Amino acid sequence: MEALLAYLAKIPADGVWRGWAYRRIGGSANNILYRATRGEMDVAVKFTIRDTRRRAWREFQALTALQDAGLNIAPRPILLDENSFAQPVMVQSWGAGEVTAVPPQADDDWLKLVAHYATLATVTPADVAVEIPQAVVNFDSVVSGWQHIQRQMELIPRQQQPAILAQLYRQLQARYEVVERAVIPVKKGLCRVDGNTRNFLRRDGRWLSVDWENSGWGDPAFEMVDLMCHPAYLDVSPERWQRVMQQYAQMTGDETAVLRMNLTYPMMLVWWVARLARFLYEVPLGKDERLAARPPHWQADMERKMNVYVERATAVLRQL
Repeated sequence: MEALLAYLAKIPADGVWRGWAYRRIGGSANNILYRATRGEMDVAVKFTIRDTRRRAWREFQALTALQDAGLNIAPRPILLDENSFAQPVMVQSWGAGEVTAVPPQADDDWLKLVAHYATLATVTPADVAVEIPQAVVNFDSVVSGWQHIQRQMELIPRQQQPAILAQLYRQLQARYEVVERAVIPVKKGLCRVDGNTRNFLRRDGRWLSVDWENSGWGDPAFEMVDLMCHPAYLDVSPERWQRVMQQYAQMTGDETAVLRMNLTYPMMLVWWVARLARFLYEVPLGKDERLAARPPHWQADMERKMNVYVERATAVLRQL
């Protein structure tokens, strides 16, 4: 396996090497992914960008915790190497299933998606022997939500911040003055983070999910908010999300889940405005490094998305 990793670290074109058939899998900006097969072995080899998140390590730890818990909802971890190559690398079993950019359409598929997250919520710090960090983006309280939003805004010089971002932030502050002091107990659980539709392997039985490089401890109920605000799900109806929230609360037995979701949903919309504003500020300055090249029209796409989030955040805040 080590020899294969050394070879793939050179980023070769698809081919065969020492009996391994390998091909590169596209679609990610922050990692280089290969599928490699030889005999009965079928693995995913993932080189990640090197940053403070320790993405390969995060993913390996999460998959190890899930394997130890006996939960078949993610690939099996095989190997982690953060030091031998220019990029950290992890190897995991290859998962089979349908991958699509489209959100679930049938009620049955929505139930499978919610059940996936409800199962994940059963993994708690008390059950896990391996080290798991805090999730990269998870609002486990209103205070945590403020911290995440402020962290994005602090990375943009004040004079470069869009006026609408400052306006939304002030509106959020005005509506959350009392709420901020409310403390709702949260039972921490393992959170995968990033509910991109392409991260789920849809199968007849339990769905699997991949790409755990932002995972960690957090409020499991916030994972539904992450879905609700993710660009891939922006066309899903409010009625569907109401059902999803109720289904999640019922499956997990979490009596305050819906309350916490409703509290953090407006905050996550404003976070997205701040994140996209930061993206538009940093990329032209060469500050947002990626392993894959950006598409030629990335800026127009980001500006369009930001406008969508501004409109949605404005509408939601108006209703509070």
